[in-house]
Amino acid sequence: MDKTKELLNELHKATKAAIVGIDNLKAEINNGDFVELVQKQNQYYEAFSKRIKKMAVNFEFEPDDINVFMKAGSFMQSKFKTMMNSSDEKVAEILINGTKMGIQNMNELIHEYEDANGNILALAKEFKENLEKFLTSLKEFV
Repeated sequence: MDKTKELLNELHKATKAAIVGIDNLKAEINNGDFVELVQKQNQYYEAFSKRIKKMAVNFEFEPDDINVFMKAGSFMQSKFKTMMNSSDEKVAEILINGTKMGIQNMNELIHEYEDANGNILALAKEFKENLEKFLTSLKEFV
C-alpha cells in the first residue's frame, strides 16, 4: 500500500477509535452541556470518517476498520475506569487522555507521511487541529 493509502487508512482507524471511545462513555455523562459537546465531537468524527471513505474510493481501496479486540478492549477499559467514579469530571478526564493520544498519533502520522498526497496530509492536519479544539473544550468539564 502506498503512503497516501496508508495515511488514509490510519486516519480512518483513528476516527473509528474515537467513535468507539465516545460510544463507551456517553451513557455516563449527566451534564447537558457536556452531553452536547460529546455529541458534537461524535458527529464530527462520523462525518470525517465518511469523508475519508469517499476519498478512499478515489484511491481505489477500502480503509480498515478497527478490530473487534480493540473495540472490546476500549469498552472494558472505559467500564473499569468509571466503575468507582462515573462523574462527568472522570469521563472528561478519560476523553481528554484519549484526545491527547489522538493528537500525539496525528503528529506522528503527519511526520511519517509528509510525502503522502498533499490533500490527504492536509486532512490529517485538519483532524489534528480539531482534536486540539476538542481538547480545549473538554478541559472545561474537569
